[in-house]
Amino acid sequence: MKKNQELGVGGSIGLTIAFAIAAFLSYKVDDGKSAFYVMPIIGVAIGVILTIIYAVKASNESARKRRQDEFSQTIDYDSEFGNGDVKFYFNNSKKLVTVCATSTNDNNQEEVRNFIYSTAVETDTYLVAVDSINFKIVRAMNLEGSVAMGVCDIKEKLRLSEDSIKESKLTLKSYNNYAFVTDDINEIVVVITPEEFHVHRYSDIVSISFEENGSDVYNKSLGGAVVGGILFGGVGAIVGGNTAKATQNKEVRDMYIKILLKSTSNSTIILKIYEAGVDGSVLATKNAADRALYEGLMSEVSGIKDIFAIIIDIVDKKQTQSPVSSSSSGSVADELAKLAKLKESGILTEEEFNAQKMKLLNL
Repeated sequence: MKKNQELGVGGSIGLTIAFAIAAFLSYKVDDGKSAFYVMPIIGVAIGVILTIIYAVKASNESARKRRQDEFSQTIDYDSEFGNGDVKFYFNNSKKLVTVCATSTNDNNQEEVRNFIYSTAVETDTYLVAVDSINFKIVRAMNLEGSVAMGVCDIKEKLRLSEDSIKESKLTLKSYNNYAFVTDDINEIVVVITPEEFHVHRYSDIVSISFEENGSDVYNKSLGGAVVGGILFGGVGAIVGGNTAKATQNKEVRDMYIKILLKSTSNSTIILKIYEAGVDGSVLATKNAADRALYEGLMSEVSGIKDIFAIIIDIVDKKQTQSPVSSSSSGSVADELAKLAKLKESGILTEEEFNAQKMKLLNL
């Protein structure tokens, strides 16, 4: 979720007019005898400059969109996804996806073959498309008019054979600047960042935690309870030990999600949700704009949290319902053999034998 501070052409024109009126009224009040009206004039100058900047930006966006539209007329495709900066063009009959990135005066294309489009999403900075048939993912962004693309073959990453994969439909979601692919049938999860594809089995996930200003707000681990609270549904709706008043009057420097894995070489996936600017600016939730941004960010945190909380629950349930281990099975068999001998020797009656057998087998 991007922090949008731009006024746009309309806003900058409105600002310019407001300062112009203020300058005119100030001049009329004191008949130009003081320099008070100079400040609004400076504001007018700033407004004019902003108007020019935003007008140029709007013109460039229009030019990129026009080039994207022109390119779309030159290829065959079944469906498309994206915007003027970068767009996917899918041709499922040819098992082909073409990615086009545009600048104001040019466009560049890349192709990915053996790809059948299932679904796509847009994050803050890039697009992601998924192929549920071939278990492939394509990530693409516009890098100064060129296509910056990454392709992930899930089967290759996990070294899966065709026979080991069950037919399923991959689920794709995006939050903040990240995308997440899940497959409950084959129990596979992929965390997509601007730089990398993190491909794992559900059983690789140990815990999901959310940190704010360096302190744990939420933590759920494999085989453990949920620790801490987390915000749901906007500022003021708190689960845990926080209060609405505290949430509405806080300063947030950073927000991170950490996913712990069963790996010594790559033990943690860290997702940056928010980080203070280089000027040291922070999110002050007492301000309406910052509070609205904070609410949006926390909604995204909740979305990511839900994905991995469900994965952990699935693994926990599977472990709980797993068959008795071989060692346990062996001990049960030994006990049954002992009971049979006791029955044969007349120490146990038929009814006593059956009762003890039922207990051993948990029937």
